[in-house]
Amino acid sequence: MWSSEAVPVARRAVLVAGCLTLAGCTLRPLLHATNDAGVRGELEAISIVGLDDRLGQLVRNALLDELNPTGVEVPTRYILDVDLDRSAQALGIQVDNTITRFNLRLNARFQLLDPKNGQVLYESNVQRVASYNVSLQPYATLAAEIDAERRLAREVGDNIGTLLAVHFAQQATPT
Repeated sequence: MWSSEAVPVARRAVLVAGCLTLAGCTLRPLLHATNDAGVRGELEAISIVGLDDRLGQLVRNALLDELNPTGVEVPTRYILDVDLDRSAQALGIQVDNTITRFNLRLNARFQLLDPKNGQVLYESNVQRVASYNVSLQPYATLAAEIDAERRLAREVGDNIGTLLAVHFAQQATPT
């Protein structure tokens, strides 16, 4: 059996071993990467294309907030081409075939391009889902749908910004 004095010593030993293990790790938090001047400069140099409709403008605004929150003017070094696909699916259907809830799905396929030659530097896909309730009042349903679209646009913009920050952080990290 362990004595009462040996337990705190064993806990300290495990804590010290864990700290030493983490000290040797090359893990960098993403927050550190997005605050890195190099990564931040790369994100600020992205020009966004392909978002022309109302939902696209919401995603574009979210991306601008994520990529260049200060709005600093930087020469374009990259082009971000985003293609959105929005779909709605009836989720809650009552016995009389009345729909009471919808799922909105937003799929964003994006490519980071070199503006000089059009070469694809990075591409990925982000998909998010938001739900809203259908009300007996048409305006309330419309307001709920617009709110769901705003949430989707914010989430998609945040996710694309995070993926691009990770991409640039990996490019900056020597292997």
